[in-house]
Formats: sequence, C-alpha cells, structure tokens
Amino acid sequence: MLVRLFLLLTVLMRIAGMTAAAESNPKRIRVIAHRGAHKNAPENTLKSFQHAIDLGCDYVEVDVRRSRDGVLVLMHDRTVDRTTDGTGNVKDLTYVKIQQLTVGDSEKVPTFEEALRFCRGKIKVYVDHKEAPVLEVVKVVARQNMIEEVIVYSSYDDLRQFKKLNPKIWIMPPNPGSVEKIRSIRRDLMAETFDGNVRDWTPELAKAARDAGAEIWVDNLGENDQPSGFQKSLDLGVHAIQSDHPAQLIQFLKSKGYR
Repeated sequence: MLVRLFLLLTVLMRIAGMTAAAESNPKRIRVIAHRGAHKNAPENTLKSFQHAIDLGCDYVEVDVRRSRDGVLVLMHDRTVDRTTDGTGNVKDLTYVKIQQLTVGDSEKVPTFEEALRFCRGKIKVYVDHKEAPVLEVVKVVARQNMIEEVIVYSSYDDLRQFKKLNPKIWIMPPNPGSVEKIRSIRRDLMAETFDGNVRDWTPELAKAARDAGAEIWVDNLGENDQPSGFQKSLDLGVHAIQSDHPAQLIQFLKSKGYR
C-alpha cells in the first residue's frame, strides 16, 4: 500500500513539475524580419537576410516580382527607383539590367532563387507575392526543396492557386475583418494562418481564427513596432510577429519568456 502511495505521489509530482515548466516556458513566438533586418543592411538583400539569421529570427519576409524576361527578383516597390541607383518598373526591366543596379552602397538585387538558396537550412522565408506567376513561384520553391520552409501571403485568388498547385505550401490571407469571413476563408482556402496589422485585430477576431484552426501572424509595423505594441500582439495570443525592429522584438520576447 505504501509503495503504491509513493508511486502515485511521484507521478503527481512529475505532472505538477511538467505543468509548472509549461507555465514558466510559454509558447515560442516566431519573429519575422520585415524585408530582412533592413536597419542593418539594405532591404531585400542577402546581407539583410544574414543579419536576420545572426539575430536569431525565424523568418525573413521577401517581396517577389518578375522581370521583363521572366526572372523572379526581390523588390518591394513596382519600380526600382527608391531602393536602387536606377529607375523604371521591375516588369519593364530585363534581368541583366536589374543586375547592373546597386542597392545601398554595394548590394545587388537578388533573384528569388538566390534568396531561397541563401536562406535554406538557416532561416525560413515569408513570401510576399507581389507580381509574379504563381506557377513560377511554386517551381522555384520546389526546386530548392523548400515547400515546407516557406509561407505565402497573397490575394485570395492567388492563394487558391498556390494550394491547388501544392497543398503542402502554407498560405496566409489577410485578415478579412469579420468572424464570419474568417470562418469562411479558413474552410474555403484551408489557410494555415491569417495576416494583418495588429491594429486591425480584435480579441473576437483572434479567437475566431484560433477556433477555426488557423494561426495568427501579425504585422507590428508602424506605430506598434515597439514594446507596448508587441504586448498588444501577445495579448491577442498571436503565433508570429513581423517587425522592422527584430532585435528589439527578440529582446522583448525573451524578457517575457516567449523565446
């Protein structure tokens, strides 16, 4: 009898210890470096991705467009004017011309494939699908064996194509703004997660997404890209936060026990 009682107490103590450990070590919040760690290097460049890797980020966000001659390259804007020493629309420039441009002091515009190859095995990739054929994007991801290492943000129609071409690709539609639409989109697209600026999420919408079986990956860009904004995201129960200040975000999450 005493032996059984001892064993029962041992099991209960182990369970209590596991519960306490879980409470003291909450879930890990993924950190997404917006266009790479671009406070340290020009956005959407391999150098900015390396900084994100060095910081310990989980994802880098990249913007994908197609050149005139069909090469997928990284560029946030429709034109190269803001970030390079050149001018013109990405879709009107050849890859050779784009390769001649300089980003910042000395960086080059990477191709999408170069970026994936650089990141593979070191950091995952959040693809902001700007203007490129869905099939070509999927082919490049598959060629680099990174189908399960990327997540894609795009329009509802394009995300439907991504899922049709490869159901294993994680997709992320924008927050539609209502509980009913969240449920409907989750059923329709089988989206693994929803995106959106933290200012557009409410506790009710966040609960609807979680109840539907989807994760919540918020953008803390703008006025919420600082500790009080990070706390707003934690209070919503999000799974990932995108930031222009990933170093600050990581330190904040560490202080809260989320890293």
